[in-house]
Amino acid sequence: MYTKRSHVLLLSGIIWIMVNIFSMNCYAKTAFQKQKPLGIMATAVENKIAVSWEPVAGASGYQIFEAVEDDDYLECKKVTSCQAVLTEKEPGKEYYYYVRAYQENGTYIYSKPSDKASTTVPVSGKSTVKNFLNTAISPVGATMYVWGGGWNKADTGAGPDAKRIGLSPKWRQFAKNKKSSYNYKNYRYQINNGLDCSGYVGWTVYNVMNTSKNKKGYVYSASKQAKKLAGLGFGKYTSAKNVKNYKAGDIMSSTCKCCGHVWIVVGQCSDGSVVLVHSSPSGVQLAGTVTPKGKKNSQAFKLSKKYMKKYYGEWYKKYPAAVKGKAYLSHYGQMRWYTTGDKAVLSDPDGYRNMSAEQVLKDLFP
Repeated sequence: MYTKRSHVLLLSGIIWIMVNIFSMNCYAKTAFQKQKPLGIMATAVENKIAVSWEPVAGASGYQIFEAVEDDDYLECKKVTSCQAVLTEKEPGKEYYYYVRAYQENGTYIYSKPSDKASTTVPVSGKSTVKNFLNTAISPVGATMYVWGGGWNKADTGAGPDAKRIGLSPKWRQFAKNKKSSYNYKNYRYQINNGLDCSGYVGWTVYNVMNTSKNKKGYVYSASKQAKKLAGLGFGKYTSAKNVKNYKAGDIMSSTCKCCGHVWIVVGQCSDGSVVLVHSSPSGVQLAGTVTPKGKKNSQAFKLSKKYMKKYYGEWYKKYPAAVKGKAYLSHYGQMRWYTTGDKAVLSDPDGYRNMSAEQVLKDLFP
């Protein structure tokens, strides 16, 4: 029998359901609003700029905001994917970007904005030395060293991850729960979960040569990579015994086939030690060599430790910096980018190749 009491109970039940639905919706909105797009990159290739970032769960799309030099940020594009190519950019100008995700369901709900990224459109060449190093440090502290990472399944050259624009979200996801005991030998050939040394260098080179995926790749055997890139006309190759100094952007390949490795120079210090960036167990990181005389507490080691600790603190707690030995200064051939004249591939309007490691790092991490 229907009674006043049953009416009250029914009404109470409906209210309870509505309150809980409202609460869940509010929680979902709050959770979305707390997120922000990670891994933003902006790299100029000729007069185009590729802007990329990692996806935000639940996003309907993304807004890209742009500022030119000292101008205010304005929304320049709205997309549903996690990258965009912006064309007809002015040579010599520096462009700044950030991204915000949104949900669209009658009304708009916005995530937190991403960090900011910047890039300079080259006047000559494909890109710039600064753009190359900005790209090189993008995976630092969020990408594990994986044997075969960046290679194709056949292990003969660049795979899809080394021919992509921007960071793979799988790299950060794989790295997220790894502990200080991480042993890359347990993850050999999980090629989509991280990068090995040559996969990392190949991916970095690809992103200053292209604004779209799956073109010619640049992943080669680590011991041959510098020489191979020089053979493509990117720069001058110098054999290990004739290397005299180290400048920002140099690519260094081991001449020892039994322990091949390849890395990128950030800069050289006054004591002769070198700050570098590479993918080496446990992952992509800044590092410093000893001095030419073998002093371990070198300026480069101190700088790499300082910047890893300050900007990649969680990573540094698990994987503290280790100084790199004298072999790094004696057993590596060098590919130095062409930066001037008709051969210019990466121009250097910022003067990075005339800066010390300390000056380069200060500019890369303002």
